[in-house]
Amino acid sequence: MTRKILNISLPEDLYSAVSDLAVSEKKSKAEMAREIIREYITKRERWVMLRQWGQETADKLVLKDSDSLDDLIHDTREELS
Repeated sequence: MTRKILNISLPEDLYSAVSDLAVSEKKSKAEMAREIIREYITKRERWVMLRQWGQETADKLVLKDSDSLDDLIHDTREELS
């Protein structure tokens, strides 16, 4: 696998947190940074997909604002009662 080098500077407290985490996980600081970045990207991709799904659902249900959503929830609760 081809690798590229990324040099970053961190505030002292963040550097210490990464260093401490690396020691406790028995990993290098570089591996901890890679793992943290991978996790961030994965979570961000999930949020993007969730927001897209939410927008598509709102469009299908013709929800224009939070009041429309409140009305839908209220109507659904009444139907279930």
